[in-house]
Amino acid sequence: MSKQLAKFFYCGLQYQQDEVLQAFVEEINSKLNFSVLGVVFYGSCMRSRKYQDAMLDFYVIVDKYSNAYRNYWYRIGNHLLPPNVFFIQTYVNGQTYRAKYAVMTQQGLLTAVSKGFHSYFWARFTQPISYIYASNDDFKKQLADIQCNAAQSFYYAVMPRFLDSHTSSEFWIEGLQLTYAAELRAETKARATHIYHNDKEFYDEVFSGLLAIEYYYQKNKLLNNFKWKIRIVYGKFLSVLRLMKATTTFVGGVDYIAWKIERHTGEPVQVNNKMRKYPWIYCWPVIFRLFKQGRVR
Repeated sequence: MSKQLAKFFYCGLQYQQDEVLQAFVEEINSKLNFSVLGVVFYGSCMRSRKYQDAMLDFYVIVDKYSNAYRNYWYRIGNHLLPPNVFFIQTYVNGQTYRAKYAVMTQQGLLTAVSKGFHSYFWARFTQPISYIYASNDDFKKQLADIQCNAAQSFYYAVMPRFLDSHTSSEFWIEGLQLTYAAELRAETKARATHIYHNDKEFYDEVFSGLLAIEYYYQKNKLLNNFKWKIRIVYGKFLSVLRLMKATTTFVGGVDYIAWKIERHTGEPVQVNNKMRKYPWIYCWPVIFRLFKQGRVR
């Protein structure tokens, strides 16, 4: 692991706190039986600090699933198809705030970002994050190590596509577009460009740190293209399974997914009671229709 890159992530990690975030931390700790090692905050709400009429995004890192869940099936689900995603809401000064949080063990997350074939985890933790809770003084360093490993995995997977000279923006925009394609995302191609330019200084600094490391990656572009084709097919399959699983752990999950698709695509999705009650049966026609229309990719 690059000490320079690890130091950059460590110094860049910010502790973010206010009364809304503190209320979420208390709710999450209570729901997960105080097994929480740390809570990571990411996404557009982290950057804007605007919480009303929005869905905040958290990653919750726990010590053991057996400590976090009393529900046996939640433990199995988190092991077999991580992460488990839950909905939560809290009330501060008469206002309602909503969030979703994904649960992983620390070791499970470190393995996923450093050894995972699919981009789901390492693409997320390469991007800017902050933390809103840490149970011990070592958590910040451990989180920086997770980010460093994620960035290196991203580099290994994307760099072989560039056989000639390239810029930071070309690297990140190409890489982010690939990772979006490898999921069932309601994102336009312009999203990757927006993400890069929104935190250009951060991405350029990470890219500089990656270039300073001697990597031994496979420079075979044909092989790399083949790997990404596998990631795309495999990733979309996993995305559908994760969406279906989320309907069992996420109160109002079907309505939330419909809202998010409409928000990103402008395509309204009509949700009926059958879809809410039996999503594993009645949501498939909608998913296939949106996929066929190119509304989700």
